Amino acid sequence: MPATPPIDSAEPGTDALREDGLPEDATLCPGEAMDAAALRQLLKAALPDSSRHKAAGWFGQTDFLFTRSHVDEDQDAYHDGLFITVWKRWDFWLALPHDDPAAHASLFTQAWALLRQPAAPTVTGGLVRQYRGYGATGEPGPWQGLHDAPPEALQACAEAWRSVIGYWRRAEAQRRAGRPLRARLHAALTPERVRALTLLPVFTGRYNDWWNPERNGWWEGDVWIGARQPGHEGGRSWGRALKLSWRNGSEAPGDAEDDAHACYQIDLVEDDAPHEGTSHPPGLRLSYAQRQSDARQSLPNDAVDHMARLLRLFTTLEERLYAEHARAQQAPPPDDQPAPPLPRTPPFAPDEPDAEVFGAQIMALSNDWQRAGRAHAALVRERWALQAERMAEPPEQDDGGATAMPAIVDPRGAQAGAVLQLARAVHAWADADLSARFHRRFAFAPGALAYRAARGGRAVGPVLWQANGRLLAHVAAAHGAQAGAWWEVGADGLHIAPAPQAAPAAHGDEAQEAVTAAAHGLTVRGDADGDLHGLADDGRTLWRHHIGGAIRSIAMAPDGHALAVGTAGGYLVLLRKGSGIDPYLPGTSRYAEVRRFIFWDDAPAPLAW
Repeated sequence: MPATPPIDSAEPGTDALREDGLPEDATLCPGEAMDAAALRQLLKAALPDSSRHKAAGWFGQTDFLFTRSHVDEDQDAYHDGLFITVWKRWDFWLALPHDDPAAHASLFTQAWALLRQPAAPTVTGGLVRQYRGYGATGEPGPWQGLHDAPPEALQACAEAWRSVIGYWRRAEAQRRAGRPLRARLHAALTPERVRALTLLPVFTGRYNDWWNPERNGWWEGDVWIGARQPGHEGGRSWGRALKLSWRNGSEAPGDAEDDAHACYQIDLVEDDAPHEGTSHPPGLRLSYAQRQSDARQSLPNDAVDHMARLLRLFTTLEERLYAEHARAQQAPPPDDQPAPPLPRTPPFAPDEPDAEVFGAQIMALSNDWQRAGRAHAALVRERWALQAERMAEPPEQDDGGATAMPAIVDPRGAQAGAVLQLARAVHAWADADLSARFHRRFAFAPGALAYRAARGGRAVGPVLWQANGRLLAHVAAAHGAQAGAWWEVGADGLHIAPAPQAAPAAHGDEAQEAVTAAAHGLTVRGDADGDLHGLADDGRTLWRHHIGGAIRSIAMAPDGHALAVGTAGGYLVLLRKGSGIDPYLPGTSRYAEVRRFIFWDDAPAPLAW
């Protein structure tokens, strides 16, 4: 990816992030004194009921753990307290005194293990206050009373204490207001938008190997971004995920190389039920980790700073990646992309499998093409359903501050040149069996070939069904030519040839293009976005089907089972009603493509796909 201006990666909990305008509940710990009353307030905020005994969080290189007095299943005793770590510099333990001196045994190491403390510590301000520092090897020293700490430890403790209070003030403000930030996060982070982003060609082509450090992602400014595509690895199945990471300080003594990187990860999941206590939107799991060596944990509702930062990073990166893709789409696609060669030439026996006809290379290309096409078609259908829901909502309904949904990009753009060359090679053989096999193995991708259609397409229309089942279509003049021409498609829908000279005269040059056709209670209407809309008699939308290129003409066969469509992108598309939705086409109709004839300026005759 080209160099871009840095993305703001201010750490959660810093002043830079609080400039986002996150409100704080000033009634929590007024004055910020480090005493028993303040700790009790924080414990109540972090652990509001008896069902929860621990609450952890982090910001920057500081993490914390609140605990309620309890004995866990391992018979370890915990106290009412707060454990704070400034990574491999200081640990602090602030707790309410306990009646049993021997019970002061529950102190925590970084891994939240217990550290036994045999002697009763000093109590100041109603709190047990202890600290320990880390040595040059990254190992912690002995626990000591905070009253004996050096100035730098006291300052670090005071700063961490104030930051923890700020963390929970923002959490309490969101809770009291009904969690509006969580609603904004859910409005922006939808499975549809996350899936669409991970299907950009940069993720499906160049950086498409999650387990390869050279191809699993890149730095976009000062944020690393990578996407995991669904598949199998290491004996298990993996789902789609998007990961955002950034450098979080520096490695301390004893740390693994590059351990000082924090991350957010967004996983698409089947379960869309609400998860209590987490920030998960329906259909997604949000997790975070402070360092690479840490296991990721679910992002909780109370991590307000993290939610704000994740929302900002996602929307900023989404806008940037789509803008970069749009710029790439404006560049001419390469015409010299080689297609895998056909291992054999026609004719073929009818019972020969496609794997024998096409060979391993073309079959691998087909599998990738069809898998991406199926995912893209499902995503388009999901987008249409969401648009329909939004149109049905009352105008005054609040959308949680969601931004407009970005355009869905067909992920097959990187392969389109090679597949187009293969289509031309297949067409040149003029073998019906080979053409049929290719048609089944490579569903046409209007979005991936939109550049060529927009710049070289010769408008098709009107289209006219004949009584004998043949189809006439007028095609605009090629660049430099003086007049358009009429073409005739045979009744089998597979062959096309210039129409007899009498054809235009028989129908008159006055034949008009029609973007609406109706028969048997169905009206089909085309639009400038290349979509067909099937409408019932009462105006209800029954289905939608994407063709590509502004619709110029529609003709419905007399029996209503076939459609012919001409577009401004040089497409003459024949569709026939089938038994169900074609999973590889962006549509919700029962119509499937029988044949697509492509009229582009770069070829003297139409290409049959």
